[in-house]
Formats: sequence, structure tokens, C-alpha cells
Amino acid sequence: MTAVAKQHHIDVPHGDSTVRLGYLEWGASDAERTALCIHGISRNAHDFNWLGRELAKAGWRVIAIDMVGRGASQWLDDPAGYAVPVYIQHIAHVVSALDLGEVDWIGTSMGGMIGMVAASVGAIPMRRLVLNDIGPFIASDVIAGIIERVREVPEFKDEDAIKAFLMERFAPFGPVTDKQWSYFAHHSARRDADGDLRLVCDPAIAAPLANQEPADVDLWEVYDAIKVPTLVVRGGVSEVLDQPTAEAMMTRGPRATLVTFHGITHPLWLADDEQMHLVRDWLDGHPMSEDRLAAKS
Repeated sequence: MTAVAKQHHIDVPHGDSTVRLGYLEWGASDAERTALCIHGISRNAHDFNWLGRELAKAGWRVIAIDMVGRGASQWLDDPAGYAVPVYIQHIAHVVSALDLGEVDWIGTSMGGMIGMVAASVGAIPMRRLVLNDIGPFIASDVIAGIIERVREVPEFKDEDAIKAFLMERFAPFGPVTDKQWSYFAHHSARRDADGDLRLVCDPAIAAPLANQEPADVDLWEVYDAIKVPTLVVRGGVSEVLDQPTAEAMMTRGPRATLVTFHGITHPLWLADDEQMHLVRDWLDGHPMSEDRLAAKS
């Protein structure tokens, strides 16, 4: 069993060619259960460092993919490829090539949106679905704010500056230690051709959204088609997943279990014991007690 993630690369079909994706792996390759972790729009696979280790200790094989244009994965020449249908095609190839079989999908923000679409059409064999602060409805003004933030191309003098940038962007953040923020900063950094530090993602990832007028994202029809058991974890002050949407998710589609962590913005980092153990126990089929739900929701 692997406590430290192994870094791998895999070539996946993309149009008439291929692109190279990076992914991290924890746990034994012959584990009976596999968790597939997909990050947010401008983040990367290292966001699952602590959860990956926790699930590996509990018997999962964990695969966290750097989506194309992020982390250790290749950037696209044509930014039109930064789209959910393309991401699903890439992920489906990884699942097949690695012979993962049925997976427990853990999706943060964009990763959860991809998971909802994949689950609704059966594109990827899925046992359980965890949605980290994402739902089937996002208001247009929130979408506009996401586009604006992702289109930023800031320069940093050192990793401490990246750390400060992340802490400000994600405030009020959850229980994340100073050491963890330093880790996130280190794995959010790349050097450009001039040697300057920038975020480790292609600034063009927002281009498909930026080329159209911001509009509400309404995926209720997609959500209503999901059949797999679903857990929704929400930051109590999140604007991306508002409370009415989160509560409606408990009565529609898969009738999700909802747990809200108060005083936290978008998304949860899944890097502290309470959040990680909640996800682990739910994936393991442990029922959420009324006391546990009442303490959060």
C-alpha cells in the first residue's frame, strides 16, 4: 500500500491525435475498490493528497487525474477542447486503459459537474458519487465571477506569494493547516518561458465559457437522471452551491445525502480528518447518523 502518491502519465485519444494526461495514484493496484478523484476548474490532482492517502489506508486504490490543461497534463492548441464532453472522453479512456472497473467518483466543483453528466448517461461505471460543493444549478452572476477569476494570469515572485494568493481567493477556507497551504502552493506553481512563477494551468481553460454571455447553468434534467447513491458536501457560505439548490438535491434525482460544513466557502478542501472521514465512511456504506448530519447541516 502506497502512502505517497505515484506520478504517472497516459496518452488518451483526442480528435485525430492524442494528448498526455498526468495522474496520481495511491494504494494497491489490485484493491477491490477504486476511487476516481477529479479536481476543480483551475486546480489539479494534488488537491486530493490527504484524501487519497486516507482512502488508500482504508483499502481503496485512488486515481486523481490532472484534467487536460492543468497540473502535469498537456495543454491544448485549441481551447474549444476544454469542455465537459471532452473531459468525459478522456476520463473514460483512463478508466478503460487502467481497467478500473466500477469507481467511486469524488468530484470537486468542475469535477463534480463532470461526474453528474457522466453518471446521468452511464459514460463511466460508477458505484457511488461524491459532489464537493457543486450542484445542477449555478446562477449566471456566479458563472461570470468564475470566468473572471480563471482568466487571471497573475505573476508571483515566490511560492509564498502563491500561498497568500490561494488563501485570499479561498477565504473563508476550511480547516487547512499552514503546512497544507504550502503544499497546495508548491503544486500550484509553474515557471513560464521567462522564468516567472505562474499558476499551473492553461489560462485558456476558461475560453469556451468566456466566448459566450454568462448564463445560468441548469443541469436539473441531468441530475434527475442520476441513479447512483450520491453524497453532497457543501460549504455553508458557498455561492457556487446555494442552500436552496442543495436542499432540492435531497428530494430529486438520486435523493442525495447532504452535509453542510458551516463557515466554509467554495470548495471544501477535503484535507482534514472530519471531512475525509465523512467521505470515507459514506463510501464504505456507513449510514450517516442523525447526530452527525445535525451537527453539520
